[in-house]
Amino acid sequence: MKPRQPKGTRIFAVVNRKGGVAKTTTAVTLAHGLSRKLMFKLQPENRVHVDDVERLFSYKGQDYFINGHVLLIDLDPQGQCAASLGIDPGNADLGQVLMGKQPLAQAVVSADRAAAGYPRPNLWLIPSSSSLERAKVELTLQAANPFSSGDDGAEAYVRRLLVRRLGLLMARFAYIIIDCPPTLDLFSRAVYQFADAAIVPVKPDYLSMEGMGKHLTDLREAQLRGIDIGIHTIVPTFFVGRQRLDRQLLAALTQTHADFLVDPIPRSQLVAEAPAHQQTLFEFDPRFRNPATIAYKNLVNKVFEDGTAA
Repeated sequence: MKPRQPKGTRIFAVVNRKGGVAKTTTAVTLAHGLSRKLMFKLQPENRVHVDDVERLFSYKGQDYFINGHVLLIDLDPQGQCAASLGIDPGNADLGQVLMGKQPLAQAVVSADRAAAGYPRPNLWLIPSSSSLERAKVELTLQAANPFSSGDDGAEAYVRRLLVRRLGLLMARFAYIIIDCPPTLDLFSRAVYQFADAAIVPVKPDYLSMEGMGKHLTDLREAQLRGIDIGIHTIVPTFFVGRQRLDRQLLAALTQTHADFLVDPIPRSQLVAEAPAHQQTLFEFDPRFRNPATIAYKNLVNKVFEDGTAA
């Protein structure tokens, strides 16, 4: 069973069976955007009424109240979330946690870069590296052993492992965003049990649409097996309105998945440049002048405001 979660906690898996559709960009931007929604400016006269000093954060003379924390979990062995946030993860590594070689507390690192001018006091990351591949191999072999996995099979074994290793996080974070790899394996299927809902970025091309279709099929099969996960949002990415194919594929998505669809994220060089400057999109374009920034802001608002799986 999925562990019981505190009221208000939301866990979203960002998934697509096709690579290169902006999964990591979407996961990082969404996580950072949600963390911003959970911070409020405090006027000096209100500060004296705040009893919980641990929720106070000061930056350049301005006081903020932190109303919750956000965790980003990098489940992709390429480990690009840390680089996208411009942070050095040190020895923190999800693969080591899953193999029981590193305590969970040591794997959760702060994404705050206030010293560089980019405060993120309530955004956290569990980074990944190539060791995650080794962990998957090792744990898949364990899962294949009936003496380890028990009578309910390898997938259930890995699912229990994720819950055992990561379940404690659910009480500490208002939102957990999981950046999933494009491959479908025991870990990806186990994530469906751990997460509340899926967010599916899809590039307007045939292969990406096919990958999305496969993932939606996977989710429906998971639902048939009694796993409680739904599709929350489908996010068209790299959209170019003047391209006929892009418009045709968006029309096809609208016809088949209108209930889950959000406004497309326009193709923008700004999105590619932000990680190179060790900034998130919202930091690189703080005045929200770029259409891609505005579209991602709308996605954040949707997830924050309705927060329930379809």
